[in-house]
Amino acid sequence: MKKITFFFSLLVMMAAVLQACNGQDKGGSGLKGTIADAANLQVSLDQAHFDRSSVALGKAACDANGKFDLQLEKPFEEGLYRLNVGAKRIYFILNGKEKQIEITGNLATLDKMQIDVKGSETFTCYANLIQEVIKTPLQNPEAAKAVINRGCTTLMQAFLTTQLLGQNAGQFLQDFKSQNMALGTAMPGTKYANDYAKMITQIEAQMNQQQAGDAGSVSVGQMAPEITSTDPSGKTRSLSSMKGKVVLLDFWASWCGPCRRENPHVVEVYNKYKSKGFDVFSVSLDRNDGKQKWIDAIKQDGLIWENHVSDLQWWQSAAAQTYGVNSIPRTFLLDRTGKIIAVNPRQNLEQEVQKAL
Repeated sequence: MKKITFFFSLLVMMAAVLQACNGQDKGGSGLKGTIADAANLQVSLDQAHFDRSSVALGKAACDANGKFDLQLEKPFEEGLYRLNVGAKRIYFILNGKEKQIEITGNLATLDKMQIDVKGSETFTCYANLIQEVIKTPLQNPEAAKAVINRGCTTLMQAFLTTQLLGQNAGQFLQDFKSQNMALGTAMPGTKYANDYAKMITQIEAQMNQQQAGDAGSVSVGQMAPEITSTDPSGKTRSLSSMKGKVVLLDFWASWCGPCRRENPHVVEVYNKYKSKGFDVFSVSLDRNDGKQKWIDAIKQDGLIWENHVSDLQWWQSAAAQTYGVNSIPRTFLLDRTGKIIAVNPRQNLEQEVQKAL
């Protein structure tokens, strides 16, 4: 998950005008629905673009049964949309041919896209893909690209690319460029196409900046700089205390999808070689307000080693700055003396550990 793609965090929103929740179909274009357990909650609908700009298109208060009805002054247009129901939100895409859309769901599972959709094949297509990804997390980039290719419109494929590959945009720059060309052909001159093109320029510029910063970071052959920080309980832990073991120094975060997807493999290697002197020192780039998510992620992913630390300063993490880390996951393999012997040994982690042991 790349720092340079921070602006990719789910950018998208939907269209409608302020109306009372009276359930009446006024014959134009609109979105209505019934969300169980959403009685009297605010519903808002916005349309957004890849440059983070957005247009608020309407809001309403659901009735006692969780019903809402947002009718538009103008027809739907092809675009990216977001529906907020209380603190929950969902993102979806429309092709602009829709008239009346109706959704049914439950507030507790709304953000997991566990909804029924009527009136839009494009919305349904997107919802089904997201449900599938949530149910069966993607294991590798190839799986992500397979989902992207199943997007039902060019805009959907472009948006899915930002969602599924955006955290490592620099690594998948060619994929973004391909989507940029396709979007420029399908929606020439539109704000979506123009903003996507600008986004590619930003990725390349930030990649160059990142590479310049990486030039001063630690590298293979150096002794690993010391890291001293606190674990979730407040206990101080130091990287230097692990000398004598082969150590995987792992920079990650609870919010980092690629990190979480790699965790099962790290756990597998740890369980296989811990008795032979292999250990893991995990540094989280979570924020101060994300401490509980960090703790929960450790438990959920089965990260059973003892050394978990974080100063909860996100990208300003002292350890991350020392190691020149500006994208995660980022790992360093240390030999028994504390020397760095590999950087980002992902695909061949087990082989590198075996050699070091």
